[in-house]
Amino acid sequence: VPLSCRTKPNEETFAKIETKRSDVDRRKLRIAIAPMNEESNLTESLIQNSEDDKDVISPVLPPIEGEDLGAGSNVNDSEEAWTRGEKQPSRFRDAPFALLFFAQIIAVMVVAFVYGVPEMEDFSSEDDAGSEVDFTGLMYASLIAGGSSLVLSALSLSVMIKFASSLVKISLIFSAVTSLFIATMALLVGNILGSILGFVSFLLVVCYTCCVWKRIPWAAANLKTGLTAIKINYGVTLVAYLLVVVSFAWSVLWVVATVGVLGKTSDCNDGTCQESSLGSFYLILMLLAFFWTAQVIQNTTHVTVAGTVGEWWFDPSQASSFCSEAVSGSFIRATTYSFGSICLGSLLVAILQALRQIVQQARQDEREGNILLLILQCVLDCLESLLEYFNKWAYVYVGLYGYSYTEAGKNVMNLFKQRGWTTIITDDLVSNTLSLVCLVLAGLSGCIGLIINAAQSSWFVYFGDNAANAAFILSFVIGFTLASTLINVVDSAVNTVIVCFAEAPADFQANHPELSENMRQAWISVHADISI
Repeated sequence: VPLSCRTKPNEETFAKIETKRSDVDRRKLRIAIAPMNEESNLTESLIQNSEDDKDVISPVLPPIEGEDLGAGSNVNDSEEAWTRGEKQPSRFRDAPFALLFFAQIIAVMVVAFVYGVPEMEDFSSEDDAGSEVDFTGLMYASLIAGGSSLVLSALSLSVMIKFASSLVKISLIFSAVTSLFIATMALLVGNILGSILGFVSFLLVVCYTCCVWKRIPWAAANLKTGLTAIKINYGVTLVAYLLVVVSFAWSVLWVVATVGVLGKTSDCNDGTCQESSLGSFYLILMLLAFFWTAQVIQNTTHVTVAGTVGEWWFDPSQASSFCSEAVSGSFIRATTYSFGSICLGSLLVAILQALRQIVQQARQDEREGNILLLILQCVLDCLESLLEYFNKWAYVYVGLYGYSYTEAGKNVMNLFKQRGWTTIITDDLVSNTLSLVCLVLAGLSGCIGLIINAAQSSWFVYFGDNAANAAFILSFVIGFTLASTLINVVDSAVNTVIVCFAEAPADFQANHPELSENMRQAWISVHADISI
C-alpha cells in the first residue's frame, strides 16, 4: 500500500479492529485500517479477515520514518539486519595490521641473519667430528613419495565425488569401531579405567552417529559440490602447495632466529644455561610471530579458495579451467586488498595460541600442579576454538566480497541467523570424512615408502635394521602433509558452498542446475522445516 494512499482512520474503525484483533501488532494494525475508500479493495479485504477472526496478511512495506517496531515485530527486522553481500571497491582493508605483519617478518629476518646464522655456524663447527652421511637416497625417496602423494590426492577427488555419501557413512562407522577397538585393547592389557573410558566413548560415538545419520545426504551434497568446484579449478591447489613451501621456509627462518635469541640472551656456565627475564620476553615475541605467520598462511589459502569457489558459483565462465582467472584473481586479492583482514583475524588467534603455550609450559614447570593454570588453559582453549570457528566463516565473506574482517564476520553470522542455520553450520560430518581420507592417503603413501625400501634398500642403509620403519614414517609424513593441504582446500570449498547456498540458491540453480537440484533434494530430506 503506497504511503501516499494512506488516510487517517476514524476512531470508530480503530476501536472496531482493536477489539476484534487485540494481538495484531502496531504495523499490521495500521495496514488494516489504512485507506478505506472505493479504490482500496486490499484494505477492505484485510478488515473483513479481521472480522472473521483470521490472521491478517500484511504485505512487505518499508518502515515509516520515526517508527520503532521493536525486536522481532516483523520478519523484515532480520532482513534489515542482513543484506546480500556485494563486491566491495578495490581498496586495502585493515591495512595497519598488514603493515604490522610485514614489520615482524622483517624483524625476524634481521634477527636470523645477524644473530642466528653466527650461532648456527658455531654449533656446526663444534659438531664437526662426526662422519659424513650421504642423504642422496633419502632425497630421491622423498621426491618419489611426494610425487606419488600428489597423484593419489588428485585421484582422490574423483573418488570422493563418486562416493561422497558412502564416505560420510564410513567415517561415522570408523569412529565407532576405533573407539570399540581401543576399549577392547585396554581391557585385554588390564587397564580397567582406560577400558571404561573407551566403552563410554564408544557409546557416545554410537549416540552421535544415530543422531546425525539422517543428515548424511546434506553433508554428502555439500561435499560433492565443493569437490566439483575444486576439480574444475584445480589450480587453486597449486596455491595451497606453494604456501606450504612458504610455511616450511618460514619455520626454518624462525628456528634460526630463535637460536640467535637464545644465544644472545642466555647465560651458560658449565653446560647449564639460565634464561634472563629479557630473553623470556623475546621468546614470547618469537612465539607470537611463529603462530601469527602460520595463521596468516593458512587463512590466505582459505580466502583464495573462497574467492575461487564464489566465482564458480556466480560466474562459471570466470572459473572453468585449471588456472582460471578466478584462481589468480582470488589469490591476488587475498595477498593485497584483503591481506590486512587476514592479518587481523590471524593475530587474534595467534595471541591466544601463544598464551596457551605459555600456560602449558607453566603447568609443566609446576611439579605439584596448579588448578588455576589448568582452568586458565581450558578457558584459552575454548576461546581459541570459538575464534577459529568465527574466522572460518568470516574469511569466506572476505574471499567472496572483499569486506573488512569485522564487517565480514558480522554479515555472515547475520546471514546464518536470518536463515535459521545457526545449528546446521555446526555439523562436523564433512570435516570428519575429510580427516579419514587424509589418513588413508597418508597410509597409502607410507606403503609406497615400503615399496621404495624393498626396491632400493641402499637409500635407507643409514637406519640399519629400522630401514623399513624409517621408509614408512618418512613417506607417511610427506603424504600426510600433502594430503592435508588438499583436504584443507576441499574443506574451505565446502564452507564456501554452505555460505553461497544460504545466500544465493537461485544463482546456483541458474549456473549449475544438476548440482543445485541435488542439494535442494538433500536439503528437503534433512531440513524440510527450514526454508532456503
